[in-house]
Amino acid sequence: MHARLLSFVLLFAAGAMAQQQMALRADIVIYGGTPSGLAAAEAVVRSGASAIVVEPTSHIGGMITGGIAITDTTTPQLVGGIAAEFFNQVATEIHREHPTPAQPVLIFRGRALPWRSPAKWDLEPKIARRIFENWVRNGGYRVLLNARVANVHILHYRIHSIVLTNRAIVKGKVFIDASYEGDLMARAGVSNTYGRESEAQYGESLAGIRPPHFIRNYTEETYDSPGIEYMHHGQFGADIPARNAEGKLLWGVEPGPLGQVGASDKRIQAYCFRLIATQKSDLKVPWPRPQHYDPTHYELLLRYVQAHPGISFTRLVHLGAIPGGKFDLNASGPFSIDFIGGNYRFPDADYTERDRIIQQHADYEKGFFWFLSHDPRVPKTLREEVNSWGLARDEWTDSDHWPTQLYIRESRRLIGEYVMTQDDILVHKRKTDSIGMGSFVLDSHWVRRFENDNGFVRVEGHLDESIDLARHPYEIPYRSIVPKAQECTNLLVPVCLSATHVAICTIRMEPVYMILGHSAGVAAVLAIRSGKPVQAIDLALFTQALRQQGQVLHEEDRREP
Repeated sequence: MHARLLSFVLLFAAGAMAQQQMALRADIVIYGGTPSGLAAAEAVVRSGASAIVVEPTSHIGGMITGGIAITDTTTPQLVGGIAAEFFNQVATEIHREHPTPAQPVLIFRGRALPWRSPAKWDLEPKIARRIFENWVRNGGYRVLLNARVANVHILHYRIHSIVLTNRAIVKGKVFIDASYEGDLMARAGVSNTYGRESEAQYGESLAGIRPPHFIRNYTEETYDSPGIEYMHHGQFGADIPARNAEGKLLWGVEPGPLGQVGASDKRIQAYCFRLIATQKSDLKVPWPRPQHYDPTHYELLLRYVQAHPGISFTRLVHLGAIPGGKFDLNASGPFSIDFIGGNYRFPDADYTERDRIIQQHADYEKGFFWFLSHDPRVPKTLREEVNSWGLARDEWTDSDHWPTQLYIRESRRLIGEYVMTQDDILVHKRKTDSIGMGSFVLDSHWVRRFENDNGFVRVEGHLDESIDLARHPYEIPYRSIVPKAQECTNLLVPVCLSATHVAICTIRMEPVYMILGHSAGVAAVLAIRSGKPVQAIDLALFTQALRQQGQVLHEEDRREP
């Protein structure tokens, strides 16, 4: 957060209170300065209540300021309330800075190719950060940075206070865990899980271990870029041996067998850092060398490249144009920037191990670009293409142009009053206690690379199931962000909500998290004013308040984006 905000809000960095224990108080304490957490804070202060936001990292805004510049919503008309306000504010600011945006162009091996233009709500992270900082300044609430929850004090099934790693004590009447990790929820002793449920547990046909499947290589016609092979998800397109000449598994490949299709496990979909990349010479920063680099970690990548002569960088990563001549860079295919298998210990890891895992992800991803751009075994044309790209100089200027937020696609999940499942997403979509809607595809990135029975590398765990919008998008019930009453009566969980792995694969989009954060903030205020547990607030009054604030709860509430 920029220093200019110090006159508006109170910020505590980690260690600032190392020699003393200070108690802070607010009506509502929000753990996680994510988009969801900031939407909750906005809803709280607009209702006249007080809030404190505790953010574990050094920046607010989570993945919206941390790299997701392509806004993941296929139905902006279903995004209402504070979330819609935010994206419209960003769009206005971007239009002010880029009133006549040029057609995005990608330079591909000496050819200038037109690229798909950004959508209205696609953004630059630096502008999103500016808008969030304005929210904090105008809201006047406290933000504590670099502070993680260490202990939770419970009294009569209510959270009384939390102790942070910087020794601060924060007291509140209602608590909202809007973090990506669910640490407040877990330390409060609330039931939670992570990994993949079995098909049998909730009757989900997409649950558990998935059979490796193949997706045809194709040319991405929608980008108006003929000749560029583009593979978003699929196997390696070749039978690549899983072991080296000495008979050892290649780095990043697990031993087989696959296991029983549909069985549960504790594996989770891969994480990465979402980057902002550019080819503009006046904006480009060369790919950084990782802190720890081991070229043997990319032996499988080399074999993949060698199996596909002429393979392009645009097939190894996913590029989406954003304003300012920049691109949102995401993972694509079986070996990309996703560190598959590198996050299995993350959900329940202590903070020391978490930091080590985060550093390992940074080293892996930086090493991916360094290998492709510098290793002499990589074809020269591909090395030159990779080196035509780099990080954007005007993003994350205080962290060497690398995002500070790891993309935690899923971690812990609440087991609350109601568990959302595949059935809620695809079949029984209507909810009487709806607090918002979702419509994105069931999207799980790869979970595992392994050696199959024939000794070849395969990947599994990918989901890409469309939501049938003709049969209505789905609604998210209030019960899914509420713990069981016998466990905690003053906690709401809008990010690590009560859903299966299959269901979270579509819910996990930032606009939806913002919607749920807004609704959680309103619910928290109603719980305080009524003196009731969060499980017992007046749903009619709650729904009325949400509608008055522009939330889209059912399809008939849809709005003009």
